[in-house]
Amino acid sequence: MAYESHPAYEFDPAEQSHPANEFDAVPTPDHVATPEEFMIRLRQLKRWAGFTYRELESRARDNGDHLARSTLASTLRRDALPRPDVVEALVRSCGLDPAPWVRARRRLTVLHTGDGSAGDGHPGDRPPRPAERTVPRQLPPVPPRLVGRGRELEQALSMISSAPVTVVTGPPGVGKSAVGVRAAHLAAHRFPDGRLYVNLRGTTPGAEPMTPAEVAGALLRSLGTPDAQVPSDAGEAAARLRSALSDRRVLVLLDDVASAAQVRPLVPIGGPSAAVLTSRASLTSIEGSLHLRVGELSHEAAQEVLAWYLGQERVRAEPEAVRTLASQCGRLPLVLRVAAARLAARPDWPVRALTGRMADERRRLDEFRVDDLEVRASLAVSFEDLERSRAEQDRMAARALRLIAGLPPGEVRLPDAAAALDASRDAADRVLERLVDANLVESGGPGRYRVPELVRLFALERAEARGDDR
Repeated sequence: MAYESHPAYEFDPAEQSHPANEFDAVPTPDHVATPEEFMIRLRQLKRWAGFTYRELESRARDNGDHLARSTLASTLRRDALPRPDVVEALVRSCGLDPAPWVRARRRLTVLHTGDGSAGDGHPGDRPPRPAERTVPRQLPPVPPRLVGRGRELEQALSMISSAPVTVVTGPPGVGKSAVGVRAAHLAAHRFPDGRLYVNLRGTTPGAEPMTPAEVAGALLRSLGTPDAQVPSDAGEAAARLRSALSDRRVLVLLDDVASAAQVRPLVPIGGPSAAVLTSRASLTSIEGSLHLRVGELSHEAAQEVLAWYLGQERVRAEPEAVRTLASQCGRLPLVLRVAAARLAARPDWPVRALTGRMADERRRLDEFRVDDLEVRASLAVSFEDLERSRAEQDRMAARALRLIAGLPPGEVRLPDAAAALDASRDAADRVLERLVDANLVESGGPGRYRVPELVRLFALERAEARGDDR
């Protein structure tokens, strides 16, 4: 089901009163790390309270506060921190103590970003009460900076509260894991019995993906099952997992899923628990799942990422070069991070020095490497999965990608793709749609496709290595 197609996921609910669900946890400002996330929590609070803007205005007046409904409506549509008096009046009108919200807002005003206030097991996390010490808290630390993903986080949180499985998907380097981890942290208060995390190594260079039995075993051990009692059979282990979670509210984050087959025995996990999956594959066949596709950043957000790593002074000195660099990086968070790390290690380089080196498409991917991060290696995993697949359609899709990469950059029409492949339109359509499912090609509508720039460059390299495959 597409996010936009379901009325329950509309951001601004109808102006009618809805009573709070007694089973929904009260939204709190605990662990928010950015102004965007603070505003997400405020919007959750309004929905939890169930009051219309008019009712909140009236309740504020009864409390001695001034809270115009027009002001409140415009405030909740933005991602910037509202005035302290607006926060205080809104929370009090919802029937809660505004003090924690005001403190959280003050902290964000000082820090501008969260660097230690959220995360399972994070230094900023509150120590658990004795009765909570056995509750697993395995989520990775939250990303220190998540730019331009407010809308995606809003969607993911709505999906987590509405469906047993939320799938976060997108192309290589787009930041699926960062969105999944941050959304899981923001939804954690709904799952008091624990938060589990497993990296399934679906696209880890040089690593074998975990088997379904290994994933189920890891989850069972995290829930306290002794090793000797963990079944080796995937089906049996999955049944044991469902039994263990039947009366618990646990959030399971399965990161970097290779394919639907890798997790199909495990999800939905049943009971009041929920799962979040991140994957390059579309995973549309997973029962009970809602899907969020994460795309490239906006031009503004991409430049903000570079400013975060390089510093505002360096960015302001070369605005045109920064815009060029963001485009050369495909506006992908991973690639922007690698490029910024290279420049950060070379403080005497102007930004234009790196953009000049990347002007030659044939050597651009060479520049995207720093420490253990290499964009080429990340792209190679997806290509090799197709090229080495036992399925003929996958191998045909890999060949198709190598060939259409040689077409002029920009939109690829189905007739042009069919001609390049020397295939019928139906055959070309099937292999291109397979590439869309693998998030290596984007679809702009029926018969219209686009190969992301860095994928195109890698595919050209692959085609040259294979003698152009024509």
